[in-house]
Amino acid sequence: MADLILGLHAGINAAAAIGDPGGIRYCVQEERLAGEKGYTGFPGQAVTACLKELNAAPADVATVACGSRSGHVDYCSRDDLTQILGAFHRRSQITRRLLGEWRMAGQHPDGMRRRLAAHLAHAGLGDIPLTCYDHHTAHGAAAYYGLRKDPATPYLVLTCDGFGDGACATVAVWHDGTRRELARTGMRNSLGLLYFWTTHAYGFRPHEDEYKLMGMAPYASPQRAADIAGIYRRYLGLDESGLRFKRQTRLSAELSWPRLASELRGRRFDDVFGGLQQFTEDMLAGWVESAVRATGLRRVLAGGGVFMNVKASQRVAALPVVEDFEVFPSCGDESLAIGAYYLAAARQYGQAAVPPLAHCYLGDDITDDDARAALSTGAFTVERPSDIVAAVAGLLAQGEIVARCAGRMEFGARALGNRSILAAPGNADLPRVLNQLIKRRDFWMPFAPAILASRQQAYIHNPKQLRSPHMMLAFTSRTGAVQDFIAAVHGGDLTCRAQLVPDDDGGLADILRACEARTGHAVLLNTSLNLHGEPIARTAGDALHVFRNSGLRHMQLGPYLARKENA
Repeated sequence: MADLILGLHAGINAAAAIGDPGGIRYCVQEERLAGEKGYTGFPGQAVTACLKELNAAPADVATVACGSRSGHVDYCSRDDLTQILGAFHRRSQITRRLLGEWRMAGQHPDGMRRRLAAHLAHAGLGDIPLTCYDHHTAHGAAAYYGLRKDPATPYLVLTCDGFGDGACATVAVWHDGTRRELARTGMRNSLGLLYFWTTHAYGFRPHEDEYKLMGMAPYASPQRAADIAGIYRRYLGLDESGLRFKRQTRLSAELSWPRLASELRGRRFDDVFGGLQQFTEDMLAGWVESAVRATGLRRVLAGGGVFMNVKASQRVAALPVVEDFEVFPSCGDESLAIGAYYLAAARQYGQAAVPPLAHCYLGDDITDDDARAALSTGAFTVERPSDIVAAVAGLLAQGEIVARCAGRMEFGARALGNRSILAAPGNADLPRVLNQLIKRRDFWMPFAPAILASRQQAYIHNPKQLRSPHMMLAFTSRTGAVQDFIAAVHGGDLTCRAQLVPDDDGGLADILRACEARTGHAVLLNTSLNLHGEPIARTAGDALHVFRNSGLRHMQLGPYLARKENA
């Protein structure tokens, strides 16, 4: 009897997830298979990978669920997307820009279903029932079902992004699987789109580089940043209830961009980024506080791409009215595939039976055979230590940088230890070295720490004891401990996007414990295993591609340890 559910997101950061009554069994973003970061289109290879992972046929799938009712399905390259965005505000007539806005939103009654049909038929799934769910309901479902601790506990669930299905934000109460929406903000009042267009205007890739603006923000002059935040406030605020964003101009937040850009012209880029970040944090904090007061619910869950902004989430989490706060891991549109699975699972299996997300290691595994076959193609020194954890920890304790590709691949934008580059973070020169060897990050961008959760109080302030196993929150570093992990904190304000690794996590937790035994420090720098501009490595072959084409000298691949002698 067919009981599998296939969840899809067809659009920017396309992804597919497959699961059964026991939960999500496998999930992968199309970019990892196509080799194109942020892949936009139908996740055809990801769908095939989902079925292959479970050794399933299309007939084993009971339903296909999509996390949007409208939007783009067909392939669009990164460069083509950039050109489309560049042309958008060059349209001379406002009516043409309005039409462009409508087309970008992809609004059409039942449009997603119609466009998905051919792709699903090609994948052999044309006869499987298809349900397309509301975009923001799917974001909320990922947060609620994925993070809830108890079905009987009511949660305030907030979503915020650029736009999807005509909206950019929702406020809802979820309880016993029932969703009661209190407020919905239309896409023409979008906070996310203001951040999006600023990202584009300053030469970065929207949907990909917003974090770079956030990273520069702490270096700005506080006074000049405050002045610029005031400019943004002239374009967007909150309505009287505080539950909806409301544009302060006749035109939408998006179509007002040329006028806003003219007000920002001549300002220092760091001050613009600082002002935008301050404005974003103020808006989200005021919105969340209003939602908590309106509902009386102090346990808050969040989803949608705006909440990838870890500094804004830190500000929200610190609000006195908030008791507990958690953001769904990698909560951009890639998470819609998971939200769609959850909504279909609640309908098919019963909401109380839907298990929360136990971890993010949902992708491909590295078997001994995979690792051995990949390593046979390279001129490396290879050994199979009797204790791989001790071997890796020993190298890290000696100050070596070690790539790690072991176990199942992480879902989403954050490397969480299984497709990571690790290093002891006490050396302040380490970011420069890493950037020369492989990462080539913008010079102001910080790296992140992985900290054993039971030892977090030695390194960061976390007074509410919030969970952060997926690097979705920023924390303030403890002054006396900063030098112990200086390479993994922000140089401007000494905050860090910490991964608080559960002590029972396995691989990475074991390495952290082994490092602590050698160095006294249960913290490592953790950055993703990929070449600049490429997706995070998925397979053993992908990992070897990174290893060959970088200055890395050491890599754990499954149970093996590889070394380049002349790197």
